[in-house]
Amino acid sequence: MASWKNLFDGLKGDLASELKEEVANLLDWAKSDSSNFIKEQGLKIEDYLNQLAGGEITQDQLAGYLRDHVRLLKMQQLKMQVAEKASVQRLIKGITNQIINRLLKLL
Repeated sequence: MASWKNLFDGLKGDLASELKEEVANLLDWAKSDSSNFIKEQGLKIEDYLNQLAGGEITQDQLAGYLRDHVRLLKMQQLKMQVAEKASVQRLIKGITNQIINRLLKLL
């Protein structure tokens, strides 16, 4: 299976390098969070990115999946305790800002 990091192979410049690091940090943080829910979401997002890198899905499909994912995260956030809500908000912000708004525009 292709790695999401391959998405950056053809991109040059500081912006691409910075964004790759930000996405890596977001995924690493989510997958190591103390909440199993957040860990599962980090794994799902990484899987979506790997599918894009492997040509299994298109950029439009990824954007749709992630927008749906953000909606589900927001619904789940309403049910959670304060500490978990902060983690979900961080994940929502990362998905929206780093992946949907920045990475997909670079590709």
